[in-house]
Amino acid sequence: MTRIMAVTKEDIPGLCLLEEQLFSCDRISPRQFSYLISKANSVVIKAVCSEIFAGYMVLLRRRNSRRMRIYSLGVAPSVRRLGVAAEMLAFAEDIAAKHNCNCLSLEVSKHNDAALRFYKNAGFLYYGEKQKFYEDGTTALLLKKNIPERETQP
Repeated sequence: MTRIMAVTKEDIPGLCLLEEQLFSCDRISPRQFSYLISKANSVVIKAVCSEIFAGYMVLLRRRNSRRMRIYSLGVAPSVRRLGVAAEMLAFAEDIAAKHNCNCLSLEVSKHNDAALRFYKNAGFLYYGEKQKFYEDGTTALLLKKNIPERETQP
C-alpha cells in the first residue's frame, strides 16, 4: 500500500538521493528542496511503500492563477510500474482542485518516452515546446491536463 504525505525538511536527504538516482542534470539541490518545502506557493509530497521512500512530486502555483505546475516528479526504480506515479498524480489533481485550479501543466524531455506515455495515458495533452530547456540542451515538451470542477466540501 502506498501512503502519500507532505514532506518535511528531514526528508531532504532522501529526496536528494532519489534525484541523483533519477536525473543526470537539472537536479534539485538540498537548498532548493528546503526552499520549496517552506515556500507558500508550493506543495511537496512523497510516496512511501512498505516504509520505502518510493517517490516525490513538487507542485508550484502562482498567485491568482488557476494553473498548477508539476515542477518535478520522480519514482524510485525499485517500485516503478506499481502505480506510485499514478497515485501521486491523482493526489496532485485533488490538491489542484482544492486550490481552485482547473489545470495541471508540466514540462518533460522530448526524449523521455516512458514519461511521455505515462502522461498521455493520464490525459495530458501537448500544447507546445521550449527549445534547449534543460541543462543538457534538450527540448522540453509542454503538456497540460484540465481538471474537472469538483464540489467543494464545507
